[in-house]
Amino acid sequence: MSAPQAPLAPTAAATAPTAGALVAMADALPWPLLLLRRDGSLLHGNRAAHTLLRGRQPLLLAKGGQVLPSDNTRRSAFAAACDAASLGAPRLLHWPGAQGAHTATLSRLHTPPDAPAVLMLALSPPLGRGTGLRTYAEAHALSTAETRVLARLARGESTTQAAGALGVAPSTVRSQAVSLRRKTGHGSLAELLRALALLPPLAADPEGE
Repeated sequence: MSAPQAPLAPTAAATAPTAGALVAMADALPWPLLLLRRDGSLLHGNRAAHTLLRGRQPLLLAKGGQVLPSDNTRRSAFAAACDAASLGAPRLLHWPGAQGAHTATLSRLHTPPDAPAVLMLALSPPLGRGTGLRTYAEAHALSTAETRVLARLARGESTTQAAGALGVAPSTVRSQAVSLRRKTGHGSLAELLRALALLPPLAADPEGE
């Protein structure tokens, strides 16, 4: 009599998130995340990354599609870091900014040896700044009023409760909720709140005051 077979482990296809789910998760992050080719040209960036590139600090998107440091004196070092990372040597980068120093990690994603290198550049918020609601709000260019509404909604308050706590009309909160969905790229308020749930510190943050 043969020994009982061990249960099969879940296949990678059954457990791996879909590409769409990964993009949604990346877009919910409050910090910029970029995928680059070896030459620094942009393959993909989350919403926070595109907001950062539009602001052109500390990185910008050149006409040829390359991501470059805004400071010309740092571009040679950045190109060298891309070359090193593509060979499997992660790099830690620092850029000064108006609101504090930015730190970034540059590393190669796991790809087949014969495939072109894909680099991941992940920027942290400026050192000394919070990584929760305020950073999320800055990454999506939210106004102070929108940030306060978002903090209330993230706590589970209804639009009426949020309006009462903030001393504004419910119609004002509903209008700001529409703006929040538009700026963060979510089709509904429920979808936005589900995205926020991926980042537990958000709900515990102050109201951006």
